[in-house]
Amino acid sequence: MRPVALWLPYEVDDLAAATEFYTVRLGLSEVDRFDGGVVLRAADGAYVELATPGSPRPAPLAFELATDGEVEAAYTALRPRSDELVRGPGRYPRGHYGFEVRGPAGATVMIWSER
Repeated sequence: MRPVALWLPYEVDDLAAATEFYTVRLGLSEVDRFDGGVVLRAADGAYVELATPGSPRPAPLAFELATDGEVEAAYTALRPRSDELVRGPGRYPRGHYGFEVRGPAGATVMIWSER
């Protein structure tokens, strides 16, 4: 697996204050918004996804791959057990393709592609 980007989730109590801190004070750029959250570009291939505690579910740690085929190959190589699988490979409502598994510490990990 060769990720092209890393997406780090971060839950915040005050989305407006956190967004202001990371954009205005630290200089990160906002690249996307969604209900209850915002995505900030931290560096080439590195994003921080801020979300409020009331979001439907916390954003997972996410590894972005270059193509849907690479996602399929990663799924095949990983061979997730049924107790690890959160969501099988498929298209998400926002259009990207991927799957989600539960990592050893219980955190959800997403492997996905925009293409």
